[in-house]
Amino acid sequence: MKNLNEIFQSFEAGMRSPKAVKPKAYLQNIGLDYNTLRIGFNSGQFHHRVSQELKDHYESMGLLAKSNAAVRDDSMTAYTAFGRYSITFPLLDVSGKIVNLFAVRFEMASPIEQYLNEEGLYPSYPHDNTRRLFIVSNALDAASLLQSRAMENREAVLALHEGRLLPQHLEAIRSLHELEEIIIIKN
Repeated sequence: MKNLNEIFQSFEAGMRSPKAVKPKAYLQNIGLDYNTLRIGFNSGQFHHRVSQELKDHYESMGLLAKSNAAVRDDSMTAYTAFGRYSITFPLLDVSGKIVNLFAVRFEMASPIEQYLNEEGLYPSYPHDNTRRLFIVSNALDAASLLQSRAMENREAVLALHEGRLLPQHLEAIRSLHELEEIIIIKN
């Protein structure tokens, strides 16, 4: 069964597809480069042409939800995919494993941001030697700061989860024994 690491790798491959014109244009418009950051494109089709067992697995992970949408055959089940047609970012646990996804559905009238669950941190847990920690509103802001290369060697960034500080944020901050300064950047 595929885990979130494998799913996200398929999203990264999707971003590199020649057909991913709109997500690449959106990233260019907001100044992010998928070649420097881990950013994927979820077309919402990851569940097409897979077994029912795999669809059930995706449903248990929260990646799919049954839908009442019309289908061409009564024997088929319609699904709504998490973050359909979105750029996606991976959230990691303390060991560096992808445990959550942050999606920006950019084709909506107003882009919609959503998380798969409440686990993990973006871009990752800060290194133990972090002296200065930047806390930003969301993954897009964290990605922008990372890409800017404005941070120095012993600096790190953490994105809040829908503007909230979760227990894993506090755990990560408490583990930073050389931390001297926290800078909160609000937009």
